[in-house]
Amino acid sequence: MDIARAISDSMEIPCEVTLDIPKITLVGNMRVHIENYLALVEYKKENIKLKYKGGIIEVCGQDFDIRTIGEGNIVVCGKIDAVKLI
Repeated sequence: MDIARAISDSMEIPCEVTLDIPKITLVGNMRVHIENYLALVEYKKENIKLKYKGGIIEVCGQDFDIRTIGEGNIVVCGKIDAVKLI
């Protein structure tokens, strides 16, 4: 993985593309945008789990609403308490 990271850095290509890892963007505690995941594993109003190449992304909080969902791309709104990689 170090070689891929070095190539990514030298060519100025985002590491989430070359290393096949998720990109997680938080907007305060009310919105999360996750790119480059593989599958939606669980969806509840207080918990969302997404599978990615290295494991599971867990978003914990309250009153979740999926605003956008597409191939490898999801936007979730609600009160976000935590984002965990497990």
